[in-house]
Amino acid sequence: MVRKFYFLDYIFILLQSCKIYEERDLVFLYFKILKDKERLGESKYRKLTTDQSELSEKQVKRYIYTFEQVIFEAVNYNLIKDNKKNLILTDLGNECLLFGEKDKRLFYEKLLVLMENHFFAFFDLINLCYSQNKTKNGLLIFPIYSPRKLGFEKDDMKKNRDWYLFSKKLQKKLESDISNFLEQDINLNEANESLLNTLYDDKLIDKDLNGFYNKSNYNSIISRFRKYWLNYFLNKIYNYKHSFETFNIWVERGKQLGIIHSTEFYPNFDGRLVYPTSLIINNTNNRDLVNVFTYKNNLKLYIHKLEWTQNNQDNFVDALVDCYFALKRDRGTHFIRISDLRERVCYKKRIPSFVFNEFLEKIYLRNLKGETKVQISLEADRLPYETNAMYLKREPVSVNGQFKNIIAIDYRK
Repeated sequence: MVRKFYFLDYIFILLQSCKIYEERDLVFLYFKILKDKERLGESKYRKLTTDQSELSEKQVKRYIYTFEQVIFEAVNYNLIKDNKKNLILTDLGNECLLFGEKDKRLFYEKLLVLMENHFFAFFDLINLCYSQNKTKNGLLIFPIYSPRKLGFEKDDMKKNRDWYLFSKKLQKKLESDISNFLEQDINLNEANESLLNTLYDDKLIDKDLNGFYNKSNYNSIISRFRKYWLNYFLNKIYNYKHSFETFNIWVERGKQLGIIHSTEFYPNFDGRLVYPTSLIINNTNNRDLVNVFTYKNNLKLYIHKLEWTQNNQDNFVDALVDCYFALKRDRGTHFIRISDLRERVCYKKRIPSFVFNEFLEKIYLRNLKGETKVQISLEADRLPYETNAMYLKREPVSVNGQFKNIIAIDYRK
């Protein structure tokens, strides 16, 4: 029953709209304005461009579709009442909105309770992660390799044989990743043959290995490989019982809440990593674990937040330095992207992205006062907003209200 939108901010802007208007059409118009202002798109990335003032019929339908999806969930959580003509903010909806107007993370925490009471999706997801990879604290991998990444240039791929050879090399690479990251030995021969047979049946390639394939099918074939193996990992290796779309929605929502981390940009890994930044246990005295939900069986969901203690500050700086110099050795440059460093540190310490952002800002301000053992330089470089990109795929860090996206670290003399 989960609806097809990623950003939890959608529910927040719906509540804001319902606070000002009740008539459905007026709520929609204000919802659209806030959607553009917050740069919320249908993908899991924020938009860097705004839609034209004059929308096409297709664009309007897309806005309405998203609007209706958000309404459906908000009604389920008793945040609003929908009597078709009017959308009315409930007392609970107003309470959640007031929390969000003070601090967006408080709104997220309220929403987490409502969602988990309704779906128990995070319970399933977190348990799935830990049960599938106990040795690496719940890490799930979804490798993605293009032909070029495996040594097959597009212009050189002319015959059916080339796709057959690519599929075999991809199979071996996936088997290697499964062994390295999941510590399992799985033979993918049967799965690979099944994929090839599907491509044959759909006439995208032919069984005549010396024959030429239709080059106009190149992107379609790559897409088939990608979707097939992503679903194979999710359904066959990890035994997830729902669709990949449902998995994506809950993972991306969990990332906003600090429950799950997901990235397609982990340094030196081709594909996507997913791992929990939370635990489901009975009780703990660890003050870095914050209880955000209690289940009926008395198990509790804890997010790994980190208190601002001297010990945590020192440990964070140590992780920052270790990961920075590892990246510096790989890249051979003094300044590296904060987003790459954030991925390394979050994985090493199993913390949510927002915790990294908060700690980096505080540590940087201490650094300016000379209170840290290292010197940290943060610069803006070229921000995503200054490019021609359509979506903000990697968010910079805000320090004192200014966005920074490259970093250099050195020891104090």
